Amino acid sequence: MKRRSFDGIAGATTEEKFGSLGIVPGEKEDIRELQSLSKNYGFEAVLYFEKDLAETSTYEKDLVTFADDPEDCRPFVLVTSFIKFASESDPSFPGRLEEFPLYVTVFSVGERVVGEKCVPYAKCLMPFLDEIDFDKEPEGTYIS
Repeated sequence: MKRRSFDGIAGATTEEKFGSLGIVPGEKEDIRELQSLSKNYGFEAVLYFEKDLAETSTYEKDLVTFADDPEDCRPFVLVTSFIKFASESDPSFPGRLEEFPLYVTVFSVGERVVGEKCVPYAKCLMPFLDEIDFDKEPEGTYIS
C-alpha cells in the first residue's frame, strides 16, 4: 500500500479521521492492522501495558516522564517497535499472529505537537493474559 496523508482522510477532526480508518476508542483492533495503517497514514500507534497509566496520564506527558528510558523499558511502546522486538526475540511470532491475531483495545486518539507539526496518535491498551481466550479457534490469515 502506498503511503497516504493523514490529513487526506475523511473527517473534520482527528477523532473522525481515525474513525474513517475504523480506529475508534473502546473498540478492538488487530495489532497488525494498526501497524499497517500507522505506516501508511503516518500516525503513531502506541501500545500501553499498564491500564492505570493509560487511564490517568496522557501520551504527551508519558513521553516526557519516560524520556530518559530506552523505549523497550517504558510501560508503552510504538506498535511497530513491539512487533519488531517480539519478532527478533521469537522468529515464530509473526506466524503465531497469523494463527492467533492479537487484538488491542483503542483507548484514545489525539494529536501531539512536535516542533511545528501535529502528529496524530492512537493510544491502545494491550490485553491482559486473563482476557485472552487461548481456546478460541484461530481466525485465519491476515492479509495486509
